Amino acid sequence: MKTSILLILMMVLSLGASAQFHVLKEEIEVKPPIFMGTAVSVVDNGASLDDFVAQRMIYPEQDLKLHREGTEVIQFTVNTNGTLSDFEVVNSVSPNMDAELIRVLQLTNGMWRPGSNNDGHTEMRSELAIACKIRLYEGSDRQTDFQKVATKYFQKGSKLLYTKNHPRRALSNFDEGIRYLPYDANLLVMRGYARYALGDLAGAIEDWEIVKEKTDIDNLKEIAGNYHDLEGYAELLAEFEK
Repeated sequence: MKTSILLILMMVLSLGASAQFHVLKEEIEVKPPIFMGTAVSVVDNGASLDDFVAQRMIYPEQDLKLHREGTEVIQFTVNTNGTLSDFEVVNSVSPNMDAELIRVLQLTNGMWRPGSNNDGHTEMRSELAIACKIRLYEGSDRQTDFQKVATKYFQKGSKLLYTKNHPRRALSNFDEGIRYLPYDANLLVMRGYARYALGDLAGAIEDWEIVKEKTDIDNLKEIAGNYHDLEGYAELLAEFEK
């Protein structure tokens, strides 16, 4: 049986790419870093980081054998000289996948036009999210539906938390769902509840902060409120709002 690999590059986000900071009524224009695809001094046309990663990434052999899939999210700093540093794995498919994607990202050193504000070039955080999928048959379009898989884990974890009172087993299922959809608000909110039930207040707040950051505080409260009958809802919300 032949196995082929399908890599879907989801997004490259510059954290704060559209941010504006107000200083004494004067706006500072902030521009995110741009991937150029080759040495910046040679080419001035933006290239696709998606294509660059997809062409150079080698799916880890162990992950292929185990059919290990998911959405890898890595944050990094684009320095003023166009190099990358401070890699942080935000969502991991596997340790081998972490290492492979960081290896490929390191190949882009010198290929970035750094971010800038009114004072000139500045370091800025960026993020790569890549959905790693494996095709079972050469030439087949069949692939894993990440939404469907994540929903299954969400439903199973919610049942364990709601009706079985097994927060640890629930947490395991939410972790698996988040491996596929790392920024799904419902999964993050429920994992926050499970973490809180296990005494991990910092972890619970961290999950809720992600929902707040990716959407807004009103959306977080609305989603969390859907599960207000869970034990600890009022206490966790109060801790989060401190």
